[in-house]
Formats: sequence, C-alpha cells, structure tokens
Amino acid sequence: MEMRQLKYFVAVAEELHFGRAAERLNICQPPLSQQIKNLEEELGAQLFHRKNKKVSLTDAGAAFLEDARAILDRARCAAERAHGIASGVLGRISLGLVLPAMDTFVPDAIREFRLQNPLIEIQLLEMGSNAQLTALKAGDIHMGVMRLFQHDLKGLLTEKIVEEPYILAIPSGHRFESLHVVPLALLDGEPLIFFPRRLHAKLHDRMIECLEAVGCNPVISQETTTKFASVALVAAGFGVALVPQSTRKHMRSGVVYRNVAGDLPVVELSLVWQEQAALPGLDNLIATIRDMSPSKKEGQEIPS
Repeated sequence: MEMRQLKYFVAVAEELHFGRAAERLNICQPPLSQQIKNLEEELGAQLFHRKNKKVSLTDAGAAFLEDARAILDRARCAAERAHGIASGVLGRISLGLVLPAMDTFVPDAIREFRLQNPLIEIQLLEMGSNAQLTALKAGDIHMGVMRLFQHDLKGLLTEKIVEEPYILAIPSGHRFESLHVVPLALLDGEPLIFFPRRLHAKLHDRMIECLEAVGCNPVISQETTTKFASVALVAAGFGVALVPQSTRKHMRSGVVYRNVAGDLPVVELSLVWQEQAALPGLDNLIATIRDMSPSKKEGQEIPS
C-alpha cells in the first residue's frame, strides 16, 4: 500500500465521482480507477459500490476512509515536524549551565531566543563544567555554558562569551573594609572559603599557586561548591572568599566586596557544543547569545 493510493482513495471517497476526483488530483481517470482497484485487491475488500454511474462507500470503505484520513494527517504532521526541525523553527534543545552563568546576560539571551522561536523547547540543566563535558560527549545535552580551564575539548567547539575578574567578599567590619583594593599578599594567614579541588583540580591548583607566588600561605577554613554558599559563610564570619565580580549583583547584609590586586585567573564562561552537531535550532541559539554578548555590543569580535 502506498501513500499515493490513500490520497487517491480519499479523493474519490470525498467526491463520490471518479471524474471529479481525477480532476482534483490532476491525473487521468483510468490510472485512478486502476489504483483504486489495486487497493481493493490488496485489502481484500470492496471499498466502493459502483452502480448506474453512481459511486458510494461500502461499510468497509467508510471505515477505511476514517483511518486513511488519520494516516495522511499523521504523515503531513510528521513531514511538517521534520521540516521544522531541519529549518530550525521547531524542536528541543537541552542546555547545561553552571550557576555563575545566571548572573550574566545569558538568561536574557535565552529569553530573546524563546520569543523569536516559540516552537523550540529549551531544557535548562544546572550542572558543573565537568558534568557538562561528560553529558556533551554522551549526547545527553546539546550545548553547555561552562567554565573551562585546561579541559580536554577534543571533538568539541567552544566560544568564550564572558570574562570577569575575581573580587574578594569580606565580612562587614573586617580590617580589609578600609581598603579600596586588597593585595593578594594580605590574604596570608586569612581564613579562606574556597571551592573543593574535586570540582576544578587544575583551576584550584592554579589559584593556590598564584597566592603562594606572592608569599600568601592559604588557610582554607571552609569549602563550598557555589558562590552563594561562599557569600553566606562570609556573612557568618567564617572567613573571606574569592568570588566572580558578578556576585556584586547579590547584595547581602553583612558582606562587603573589594577588588583584589594580583595575578589570578579570570573567570571565563564559554559555550561548548559537539563539533558534529547538526541541529539548526542550536545554531540559532548560538547566534542569539553571540549577538547579545557584551563584547559584541561593544564592537569587539568574540573568537570562535
């Protein structure tokens, strides 16, 4: 049974006239009659009564008409869905994000993309950078917004979208509060709230090296996995914390922020996706994020 035969059958069933159905289908009547005959033979059922040049549906034909219409409708929807996904106006994108990304322009870019592409579903998953890389390589997410630092990126494409320095979060009334800028060397012996090495071993080691390079012996008093937890511990008086500059957006009672002077890695956020990704909707999302990035707005090109 062919899709063409179903279309022919529905046309005859709706017109109840082979001549008008042939005209509607823009074909000659003899091939149409032959196709209907072939269909009836294949089904082993008579679909039409033909008497005195009048055509009517048999009981089997009426039942088959209902199913034939449903099949053709499903086929049409399937074709439209496939075309929509291929053209980037329909589909679903799974996006991993590290928590710091939520304090950048990225949420605004996602909102803009959703307004422009209402038929594309966005699934947001809060995940660490290492977890995102694993999910990307396994095909569990389409793209990640993450912090990269000497990671294995084989088979992946990246694009930096955010770059910001670290600042120091200190408890109100701390001796550093009178300083506009705190040199890293002054952190020697200071209780430090830091992230666990298991989250970012290379970054962790690099930051410790930077502190030690200026004669600072880091005293890690507490470990936390998020900047919000770090700031909460600072407010509770457990120590000071190096946090991304965007943390200033979240003013908290009992916490003061100061710039730091010294050589520290910058906080970089990047888009990361599979090199062989073939998802037009994802290309459109990347373009929207790129167009709304601060660097683009300032007239600077972001390297791909």
